[in-house]
Amino acid sequence: MTIVGPFLAFVVTVLFMFTLRPVAVEVGLVDVPGGRKRHDARVPLIGGIAMAVGLGFGSSIIGPPPFWNSVLLAMYLLVAVGTVDDRYELPPSVRLIAQSCAAMLIVFGAELSVTHLGAPLFFDLPLGPASIAFTILFIVTVISAFNVIDGLDGLAGGLAFIAIGACMAVSFGTELWILTVLMLAVIAGFLLFNLPLPFNRPVRVFMGDAGSTSLGLAVATLGIALCQSPEARLTPVTGLWLIAVPVYDLFSAIVRRLLAGRSVFEPDHHHLHHVLIEHGFSRHAALALMLGLALVLAVVGLAAQFAGVPEGIMLLAWLGGGVIYYRSMPRWDALLGKIERRWMPPSAE
Repeated sequence: MTIVGPFLAFVVTVLFMFTLRPVAVEVGLVDVPGGRKRHDARVPLIGGIAMAVGLGFGSSIIGPPPFWNSVLLAMYLLVAVGTVDDRYELPPSVRLIAQSCAAMLIVFGAELSVTHLGAPLFFDLPLGPASIAFTILFIVTVISAFNVIDGLDGLAGGLAFIAIGACMAVSFGTELWILTVLMLAVIAGFLLFNLPLPFNRPVRVFMGDAGSTSLGLAVATLGIALCQSPEARLTPVTGLWLIAVPVYDLFSAIVRRLLAGRSVFEPDHHHLHHVLIEHGFSRHAALALMLGLALVLAVVGLAAQFAGVPEGIMLLAWLGGGVIYYRSMPRWDALLGKIERRWMPPSAE
């Protein structure tokens, strides 16, 4: 019976993908091509709603631990606000307030918070009174990271799948394991309609802000539970390795915009996946490269923890990776241009 809930959640997610498509078109809940958006047709923004329905249905079957009810409520809040944002484009301040409220539901409703950072500076680092503020900031940061990186078919969903898949691998034997399997099931149901595959083009959907923000919340929450609960299987530093790519991308974008004198909320076309595509990489190749990078970093983080590498060294390596990610961005144009000229055949006229 353990797998029945996740399997039915997958089925319900898929069914609602089909069911909600005509509704989305009718009410204008679609992503219109133009500007920074490179797709060539109006695509329904229903992935987040369908995943939320599938997750709720599956949760009712598996009998989750009590804290999960508050997590679902927080996710539904983000799905509701995200859906309105997908349709009418809410101000950044409204989205930030909603994300903060969702984070507070995790802290005060689910009673999950980051109380101890392990030994990231080579000595134990409890947070004490700063625990609540730090947890809210961390959750909002992860939500924003997955929201910002959602610019390529399959990318945000694939990154969430890798992070939660790693959580599943280390949580076996705990009550959290079935929750990770349930999350993977609904994400898989969405990816069937979102990955750039030949067979799904006529029924392609996007997750929208409703999906990217709720997935970010789920990843952050499961990570906290695995790092801070009595059944902790991850150190907080290892958790950072599981979400390295979206977090690197978020902070690279923030620094890039601040140095350019622009608002950190102003979107641009200089994320890594944009740069790869601009230099001739296909969307499939760009997606594979970024998911491959995320998978490698997650495996390195897990391997380092289980090999007993000190957390301080792991944090320094993670920060070094972030610096390389950011500092490399201005050089991608030249580097990829050389690769393109040397290895890629000229396009046919």
